[in-house]
Amino acid sequence: MSKHSREELVLAFIDAVRASQTAVDLVDEAVAEYLGIHRTDARCLDILDQEGPMTAGHLAERARISPGAMTTLLDRLERKGLARRTRDTEDRRRVLVEVTPELRRMARELYGSPEEGAKALEMYSDEQLEFLIEFHRGSVAYQQSLIRRLDALKDRGQLDA
Repeated sequence: MSKHSREELVLAFIDAVRASQTAVDLVDEAVAEYLGIHRTDARCLDILDQEGPMTAGHLAERARISPGAMTTLLDRLERKGLARRTRDTEDRRRVLVEVTPELRRMARELYGSPEEGAKALEMYSDEQLEFLIEFHRGSVAYQQSLIRRLDALKDRGQLDA
């Protein structure tokens, strides 16, 4: 039995999630600054690293930026050696964007190895890890629902663009 009320626990949980998001945001900002890139550039690299090669148009949609801005962004990332455009091996007319081995090397240096991440999670049981995975998946789904809600409000003219 908890010594705190349900309301206190919910508020403390929300505070903890917000603090975690701020901490992640600060790390992302520091990494982008270290790499000499914009935050949006870093977000696109993360999307590519998580989801694999994709067209510039699909990446623009995923990152919620215009195709024109994506072209400029990719030019910057290619100059830095962090991303590259390649021909699709299945459809030679199509160009895919992917992260470079250099980015992966730098990411390991900046964020640490998978082994370091595993060590930080040793305190959790397998069941707790499964719960945390589901929590984060649910959090992503919730954030995506908020984006859809905000888009709908914007489409109805209820938010300033």
